[in-house]
Amino acid sequence: MKTRVYITIDTECAEERNVGGKQLPVQGYDVRVWGRFRNQQRDLGVGLIMRELEAQGHRGTFYTEVFGSYSFGKPGLAEAVHAMVARGHDVQLHTHPVQRVADYRTRGVPAAPDNIADYDEARQVELLKEGIDILESCGVPKGSVTSFRAGNFGASNTTWDAMAKAGLVVSSNYNPCYFDKNCKMRFDSAPPGLFDTGRGVWELPISNFKDAGGGFRHLQITAVSLEETKRYLMQASARGIREVMLVTHSFELCHIDDPSARLGRVNSINLLRLRGICRFLARRSDLFEVDTAGALGARIRDGREHPAARGAGDYPAGLARHKARRLVEQTIKRVEAKVRLPGVVFGNLARP
Repeated sequence: MKTRVYITIDTECAEERNVGGKQLPVQGYDVRVWGRFRNQQRDLGVGLIMRELEAQGHRGTFYTEVFGSYSFGKPGLAEAVHAMVARGHDVQLHTHPVQRVADYRTRGVPAAPDNIADYDEARQVELLKEGIDILESCGVPKGSVTSFRAGNFGASNTTWDAMAKAGLVVSSNYNPCYFDKNCKMRFDSAPPGLFDTGRGVWELPISNFKDAGGGFRHLQITAVSLEETKRYLMQASARGIREVMLVTHSFELCHIDDPSARLGRVNSINLLRLRGICRFLARRSDLFEVDTAGALGARIRDGREHPAARGAGDYPAGLARHKARRLVEQTIKRVEAKVRLPGVVFGNLARP
């Protein structure tokens, strides 16, 4: 059997934030989702991601945040949803409750808890059902929302119970890389691939490897090198790990220089990583197939697939030399983010 690969994109706006002592304003759909900048000819957000996927015949799962629509307008959410659905991509549920009032600092009101695990089960069910209703009202086909990812991976085991009551089938929240941060899910002997939670929901965990030097590293475009991702994919295929979950965000392929003035540029390292993954998966279609979380959930819900936990065992391990190259790449990204080179330098990168 081929290993299924899920390329997932957390698609979201941004609330007011304090980063390094600097106040950052809210960022709506144009900047944070579409990457529409006055100094760029083409968008550098979800449109660019879709172009990269489609160039190799892939479809992505766009975990789309819903509560930002209260702050930034439902038409903006509907525009993004309609574009993704019309082009054959998968739209599933993502939540950041804090974005219901994204300018809470300016208003002088407390921020809502952003991790869904911070709510009791009954409230989690309400939030999930509300989120599904919002997506469907914005153009997601009724009944097609079968999967959920919490903002910040901030879910708990109770979230599985809430998902089952809300009619959701596939969770994508279990993330060892975030155990010390926001993810409160725990499961004894959890395999690296799809597993049955025993609560009426299947967990499609975020793929992690043991990082050289200790700890876990998850397969997020901005967090790992192309070499590390390809090594993980080949190890997964060899070990019988049938599912690999990759993560990125709608804004990861660009540097947002000035959200208020709508100025930004291509993030060359992240774009080349995504492009390399897409091309690698297309070349190695003998070993891998790109699936969507929504399609998996629908197959399980409708009884067309009866999965069993597979690929149980230890997590794959990274290599020290790959980590060293990653650290160099991350340094290049930081320099690129600070030094605003002319757009013409990286302009052609936005063409897959």
